[in-house]
Amino acid sequence: MLVHRSYKHRLRLTPEQALLCRRFAGCARLIYNSGLEQRSLGYALTGRSIGYKAQTYFLKEVKADPDFAFLREAPAHVLQQALRDLDRAFQSFFSSSAAYPKPRRRGEHDGFRFPDPDPKQIGVHDPARVGQVRLPKLGWVSLRNCWPRLGERLFEGELKNVSVVREADDWYASFACEVEIADPSTPEGEALGLDAGICNSYATSGGERHHLPVLTDSEWAKIGRLQSEVNRRQRGSANREKALRRLARYRQRLCRRKHDELHKLTTRLAKGHALLFAEDLRVKNMTASAKGTVQEPGVNVAQKAGLNRAILDQCWGEGRRQLSYKCLWYGSGLHIVNPCRSSQECSSCGHVAAESRESQAVFRCVACGFERHADVNAACNIRERGLVEHRAARAEAQASAASAGGMPVPEGRKTRRACEGRASSKTPETPGPSRKRREQGAGQPVPQARAIVTPLGA
Repeated sequence: MLVHRSYKHRLRLTPEQALLCRRFAGCARLIYNSGLEQRSLGYALTGRSIGYKAQTYFLKEVKADPDFAFLREAPAHVLQQALRDLDRAFQSFFSSSAAYPKPRRRGEHDGFRFPDPDPKQIGVHDPARVGQVRLPKLGWVSLRNCWPRLGERLFEGELKNVSVVREADDWYASFACEVEIADPSTPEGEALGLDAGICNSYATSGGERHHLPVLTDSEWAKIGRLQSEVNRRQRGSANREKALRRLARYRQRLCRRKHDELHKLTTRLAKGHALLFAEDLRVKNMTASAKGTVQEPGVNVAQKAGLNRAILDQCWGEGRRQLSYKCLWYGSGLHIVNPCRSSQECSSCGHVAAESRESQAVFRCVACGFERHADVNAACNIRERGLVEHRAARAEAQASAASAGGMPVPEGRKTRRACEGRASSKTPETPGPSRKRREQGAGQPVPQARAIVTPLGA
């Protein structure tokens, strides 16, 4: 099975190489912003947007202009990839999956990409250059191997591209690869429901409650002090740049702490359970602002802003993204369930009442008196709903396979696809006799394939 993986390493650049990286990133950012302005202005004047191919043609003219001779210092692929990024941003906008593209800013979008993995362009795994990579116009660059299990190698599989990005503390190189892995076996753990929350980041139907690290009051105070230090510095000064780097490094440390804990949690869940059921949460809608308009101002704006901050601090979207690809790696299944009123439903008798949720942590059913932690009760409801949908989807897939005369859908990845609604419900046409069959004896019936169906739950 082919999977896409990225291997990220910290670069150890010389002063000359660091200067070239800043120049390449600035050139790529200039091309991206200029292309964005060209598209916006062209659509405003003519009603038609310019495409990627036309912009690459104009790129040649710009590089030939003496006023933009500095663009010739950057590799041509770097500038073309900036336009490709812009084209993908507009495609996402037209498909309603992202907002309108915004200009890139220095200090926030410092990076570029080499798309050609040809050994003539990118040199890796040279026995005489252990711990180094050769990049166009940068030469041999030393790096710190952040994957000790790989030994002297920098990545696994087939290299596709290399991205160089500047973060708060240094420059990093990310190797995007296609890796062939063995088909994973389904974990032996039972199905598990997950309920996302604020007090408890994730509660499971097994009774466990997981907490991701959040910012403490002292950490918020330190962020405020660092931000005040930035505000006191004059714009454009070297001292302001130093203050910005201190603030960025501190934020980066807090972010890495949370992502490390989230990765450990999602890996443990994907490896230990055959099926995972998660809530279909619309985080973007849940964190919409309550400020309203001038004619109709909102109410409790500050309280809603604090709630939005607490929701985003739990990284629900990132957790779901990690589970989606880790379940594929480790052979488990991820099913998304509608969470409507799962916190008000009793997991024992099924009675739904808002009065049963006495507080954030206490759930006591007003019908049967069943009592349990509220988040665990919701996770049990998510699990039961997911199992019902899973069995129904599997039965439908087996019926479709039986009517098609084929094999039933086995457990694992195909079952997950059927649960997600990608299984086809159309019955294919019965194939006619082949040419050899017609020549041997016209009119003889063609034997049909025998459907082999296993009972549900076998």
